[in-house]
Amino acid sequence: MKSNYLFPVIFRKIGWWLFVPSLLLGVYYLFGNDTCIDVGGSKALALFDGLSETSFLTIAINDSWTDELIIICLTVSMLFIAFSRVKDEDECIANIRMQSLVWAIMVNSSLLIVATMLVFGLPYLTFMSIYMFSFLLLFIVKYQWAIYQFRRTVYDK
Repeated sequence: MKSNYLFPVIFRKIGWWLFVPSLLLGVYYLFGNDTCIDVGGSKALALFDGLSETSFLTIAINDSWTDELIIICLTVSMLFIAFSRVKDEDECIANIRMQSLVWAIMVNSSLLIVATMLVFGLPYLTFMSIYMFSFLLLFIVKYQWAIYQFRRTVYDK
């Protein structure tokens, strides 16, 4: 079965090469000293800026582009990993992909509900920063594990 919505196989490798340094930088930026990583700042067009008087469609001052670059690199890399074809893509692999996707939605939604009830203040903001990526990360982990188990059982026979 040919899936037209998937990226070519090579995008998975590109995604992994981009994911590892982006994840390390993101964790360091979130929990470490964020002033050590500075890409520089400038003015930027803002659709919404909560820091100025005119908050809609304005020019905002962005002190550093680091967080934006990390978020973009993490998102693109995880999309490449999650939605790239495998060499032997067939109906069974597509079914494993769909089951992993549903599982990731269920677990991610449960995490959000639990955190909303139990986490408050600034730690909740940190959780929401991580939550942005948790869906794709959960999907990738579940999918890779399911593919590993599937291939192990098929090749053991």
